[in-house]
Amino acid sequence: MDKIMEVFLNWQVLLIAFAAFAVLGVIKNIGTKKKDGDVVGGFATSKWFKKFMPVYPYLLTTGFCFIPGVPLPEMATKTLAVQILFGIYAGWLSGFSFQLVKSVLKKGGLEVNGDKK
Repeated sequence: MDKIMEVFLNWQVLLIAFAAFAVLGVIKNIGTKKKDGDVVGGFATSKWFKKFMPVYPYLLTTGFCFIPGVPLPEMATKTLAVQILFGIYAGWLSGFSFQLVKSVLKKGGLEVNGDKK
């Protein structure tokens, strides 16, 4: 396998993507209030959170790449540009996995984030 494929298809990228997915899930539920099945309050309904929601996974995963002790492939630690690229890719993977999980839950008949069937 090519060296670049080893970097982008390994357990470290999945770990970072899942961590961002979990952190965003917790953040979205901080102070969330539901009334009759609809989300009516909390951080997830704030104007700023909704406005910048598409970039949060990228920011989180790129930030994770700079925390000492976070497992990264050896190639991803050589230069700053590669670390940032690795973080952006993990952010994309995190956002993609969220959409995938959300669509599977909707097909199963479950409500996701206050959405109605």
